[in-house]
Parts: sequence; structure tokens; C-alpha cells
Amino acid sequence: MRKEKIKYININELQSNVSQIVKEANSGFVYKVMRYSKPSAVVLSNKGYEKILSTLNELQSACRKCVLHIDKFRRRK
Repeated sequence: MRKEKIKYININELQSNVSQIVKEANSGFVYKVMRYSKPSAVVLSNKGYEKILSTLNELQSACRKCVLHIDKFRRRK
């Protein structure tokens, strides 16, 4: 996900152009949907979503390993 491909739209634009927005999301764009001038939702491709989930799972696994390592180190004292 590249920063220059993020587009900001309001909820009315989303409702009016949902087909086009989904098509563009599948080509790599990410939409931040604003409601009352605050970020409310994100529209991205399934591929982008799966990539985020994969990265999250890798990070969670790495964190678990670090915590186990720290616990072992603390028990040695």
C-alpha cells in the first residue's frame, strides 16, 4: 500500500460511486471514508487486506517469541 494511492472521500461519495470505488480499490487504491470530517472506514482490495492480516500474524508471532525469551531471561535471575 503506497501512501500516494490513498484517497479521501466522504460517505456520500462512497454511496454514489461504490462500484467505481471497489474497482479502483482492486487496482491498488485505498480509500479513507470520512464521516463528519473524521475517518470512519477504509476501503481496500481483498489482496491488500490479506497482506495486512499476514503481516499482523507475523508480528504477533515475533512478539510471542520475544516475550518467551524475556520470561526465560527473568527466570535465570
